[in-house]
Amino acid sequence: MKKHLIALAISGTFALPAVAQNVTLYGTIDAGVAHFNGVGTVKTTQHAFTDGSISSSVWGLRGTEDLGGGLRALFHLESDIQVTNGGSNNSGLFRRATFAGFSGNFGEVTVGLRTNPLIATNGALMPMGGNSVSTLTSAALSYNNFYTKNALTYTTPNINGLVGQFQYGAANSFSTTATGGVVEAASLAYTNGGLVLRGAYQNRTANGTTAGANTTNGAFGADPTIDRAARSAVAGASYAVGAWAFAVAMIENNEQPSAGATKVKRSANQLGIAYQMSPAVRLGGTFTRAEGSELLNAQARYTLSKRTTAYAMFGASSNNTNTNANKQVSFQPYAVQTGNHPAVMINDYAGVAGRKSNALGVGLIHTF
Repeated sequence: MKKHLIALAISGTFALPAVAQNVTLYGTIDAGVAHFNGVGTVKTTQHAFTDGSISSSVWGLRGTEDLGGGLRALFHLESDIQVTNGGSNNSGLFRRATFAGFSGNFGEVTVGLRTNPLIATNGALMPMGGNSVSTLTSAALSYNNFYTKNALTYTTPNINGLVGQFQYGAANSFSTTATGGVVEAASLAYTNGGLVLRGAYQNRTANGTTAGANTTNGAFGADPTIDRAARSAVAGASYAVGAWAFAVAMIENNEQPSAGATKVKRSANQLGIAYQMSPAVRLGGTFTRAEGSELLNAQARYTLSKRTTAYAMFGASSNNTNTNANKQVSFQPYAVQTGNHPAVMINDYAGVAGRKSNALGVGLIHTF
């Protein structure tokens, strides 16, 4: 009730109509501290306050309106919270979600910026994951195109345990020379008791260099903003039995090392396990191997209340030096969200080829 009253008050402040709407203000804050060993090109060892090491720190507004006949209108806005410095993100206030649409017995159709189905699937593969697993993996293999601009997204209803999502992100370009920047993505999830099967795919065209286009987070070259074509896929299965949960996943990203060049394939295998020791205590770990480099993550979570969870986490990366530089995969050991506002918290913190590094931290996640 309090969330609804606050949301209605905010709507009133901005002169937005709230009559007959169900509007919810929500958010997540993940704040902690960690000790880093051997990170960056200069092997930095230091303590740091951390943000979003497991759950992204966000706030947002979402709402629905009943239009009758089972049809509902909906909207969703989501923004970053930077716990360490009070900032937002240089990429825009609502860079994480800005869409509206309809839902009903047919499923859901929305228009606007929202999460790529590939990334949503990637984040759901492991039973004890989070940013220090899924985000670090997607960044190391450079398929971390989290959000799709100009997106038309259709989500099916649940059909005997099967749910699909299909997304098309337009380039929004009227140029005849820069027609790329298009995203085609889809995901499927099937649930049957404790078994969950997931798969997702994306195809991104190159030349998305105009302001409104979808651009790739390429890993090749000195400038990571240079746009190149890419195709990515993830697939996995998880099974929960009693207090245990197990998962396995395969990941592949094919990306052009330069505009017009043949795509280079980088792949990874991932294993995960979790154990519910008690109603309050959950333990787990994930192991990822990609092109000879490895990432280990171990977590312990303690549920303090319905909305508050404390955690301890250890991350370790062991990066090889690939003889083919285009296939190099370099993991960071521990996720640190900064949003580049105003600057990174740890200087020169990046995955480095031929380097072993680790981090140990504790944190608190609170939702509202």
